[in-house]
Amino acid sequence: MKLIFQHHIKLLLLCGLLIFASSCRAWFEVQDAATAYDSKEYFVAAKLYKLDYEKEKDDVEKAVLAERIGDCYRNANKTEEAETWYEKAIPFATNTEIVYKYGQMLKSNEKYDNAIQVFKEYSFSNPVERAKAKKQINSCILADKWQKEKSDFVVEAMPDLNSAYSDYAPVWLKESGLIFTSARETAKGEKLYGWTGEKHSDLFFAERQANNRFAPPISFSDTLNSVYNEGTLTFTPDFKSIYFTRCGSDDLIDNYCNLYYSTQNANGNWSKAERVPLFESDSINVGQPFLSPDGKILYFSADAPDSYGDKDIYMVKQSRDGWSYPKNLGPKINTNGYEGFPYIHTDGKLYFSSNGHSGMGGLDIFVAEPEGKKWGNVQNLQYPINSSADDFSLIFQPYILPEEMDKIKEKGYLSSTRKGGKGNDDIYQFVLTIPQEPEIVVDSSTIVSKDTIKKSIPKYVLEVEILENLYEDPDNPNSKNVGTFPLKNAIAEVLGLSFESTLSERLITNNKGKCSIELEENTEYKVTASNNAYLTQSKLIETKGNTAANTQTQIIRLQFILEKIYRQQEIVIDNIYYDLDKADIRKDAEPVLNQVAELLKENPNIVVEFGSHTDSRGSDRYNLNLSQERAESVVNYLISQKINPNRLVPKGYGESNLVNDCVDGVQCSEEEHQQNRRTTFKVLSDDFRGQN
Repeated sequence: MKLIFQHHIKLLLLCGLLIFASSCRAWFEVQDAATAYDSKEYFVAAKLYKLDYEKEKDDVEKAVLAERIGDCYRNANKTEEAETWYEKAIPFATNTEIVYKYGQMLKSNEKYDNAIQVFKEYSFSNPVERAKAKKQINSCILADKWQKEKSDFVVEAMPDLNSAYSDYAPVWLKESGLIFTSARETAKGEKLYGWTGEKHSDLFFAERQANNRFAPPISFSDTLNSVYNEGTLTFTPDFKSIYFTRCGSDDLIDNYCNLYYSTQNANGNWSKAERVPLFESDSINVGQPFLSPDGKILYFSADAPDSYGDKDIYMVKQSRDGWSYPKNLGPKINTNGYEGFPYIHTDGKLYFSSNGHSGMGGLDIFVAEPEGKKWGNVQNLQYPINSSADDFSLIFQPYILPEEMDKIKEKGYLSSTRKGGKGNDDIYQFVLTIPQEPEIVVDSSTIVSKDTIKKSIPKYVLEVEILENLYEDPDNPNSKNVGTFPLKNAIAEVLGLSFESTLSERLITNNKGKCSIELEENTEYKVTASNNAYLTQSKLIETKGNTAANTQTQIIRLQFILEKIYRQQEIVIDNIYYDLDKADIRKDAEPVLNQVAELLKENPNIVVEFGSHTDSRGSDRYNLNLSQERAESVVNYLISQKINPNRLVPKGYGESNLVNDCVDGVQCSEEEHQQNRRTTFKVLSDDFRGQN
């Protein structure tokens, strides 16, 4: 699979944001809308779908085309256009997911009240998706609340740096100016990138001038810039070497993104860039490097197999033998979403972007503090650093002018797709002002003695325990189970489902596999337990109807036992039975398949084979056909439960894989034959990126 890192989760992290690019084919080489869309050439696909839309007369078919046009614009981060086309599609749409996507675009366009109503409507019509809708509602409430609060930050666009195209990821070259990534017209190469309709991105330099101005940007290096995508660089402490991202090569039309290294000679010229191998596999996208201030630790974002979600932040340490093997920063930083753009400030804190932690929508910028050898206390930087759009790639300015020191505490830059810019991604400057000391007014009527202060006692506390199942053979879940053991650093996400609740917390288990949180009254919650390489589970609880005294805390205890994901390992699903010589799903099998459907919804990245096996009675051909029909019945039932058919593979094995010696001609009991009449579950992969 060579779908390179998603641009902004759409646009942000690809050729435009060039972290991870995809196809480098020219847009004008594509003639068919569906082909263009499947190739992620959304700029092209939108134009071609519009031609089909104008010709179509049937309202239902027009709605399908309008939704697909909306999808093109959404993936290309054109949120206003996407909102318009989704709105056109909704009256005749048969797919309820379009309502959810419409709500996302309303939120991205800062129409929070309208978005909340749309997400509520979606929740009412799709009760099983309440949690997904509630997360979006919470995001709208947070965004609206933070925008109304007073802030000491001031954020302004940088007209000297921005163009009508994507401009992002600035980095200081000492104090002389900024180097950043841009897809502007002066970038190398003539072909346009089909995802965005822009050129492939290059590195540009803008010299700092007086009065917060910059000279017109120029190409940073003809040696480093190519017809492919370059961007997001970091310097060594002496500014003599750089690491940067490049997507594309002369070897393949489609290629993965990798880190490259170059050094500067005495004449100031940069050497030919060399790829920096960090993982054993070449099929991993790597980008957005940042070197620690001492140059000994390299941070970056990657979609490695041990990631918690879409992309995670990793680190490697420098030694005499080169860079160490990449280490994931762990679940306090990385989520099941996207994490990238790491940056360590001189205060020792880690700044990064994520759409997995609670935020305003799209990518938000977060800060984490060092906790020993790990990171923790992740906080959203809120508005105006963040917006309802994508916000990322924050850096601080290395100096404050003497005349600014009494008024300004910090200065820096960030990248954003927020409203008011010139292009897809723009560079903004932020200023943290020094607040004036407020006048202290003492009101004697509000003075309270310490003796009268009583500690509030929570009415509800949730205690979560997450365990893992271990087997005699670690690679075979059908072997003897040897017990359950605490799973440390597992994730427990607690989400209030009631519309009045804004609780959305992500907890990490301790060495005993436990964590806890105080809950609100009269609220329903979804608690989701997960860990990298394990199947996610969730449970519903509520805090309604408690008549306990105010001085008594009610403890709600939940235990999860997580199963490790065994790829290509067959697991028997119990209690799925069929009538003799029939392939129809019986009513008594539906509860089990409903549980399987819920498992697939909680683990949207896994692709599963459902195998059906028969006993040896009957001809080989008959048993093979019957087993295939039964496997297809299981898949069709799961599709009826809104599971994406692309994640389900039916496979009939007939009598080819018997679990005992009951072959033709051998006398066996009915119980022994039943052991062979089984339905199995096999995880084929865990990197599916489509919708559930």
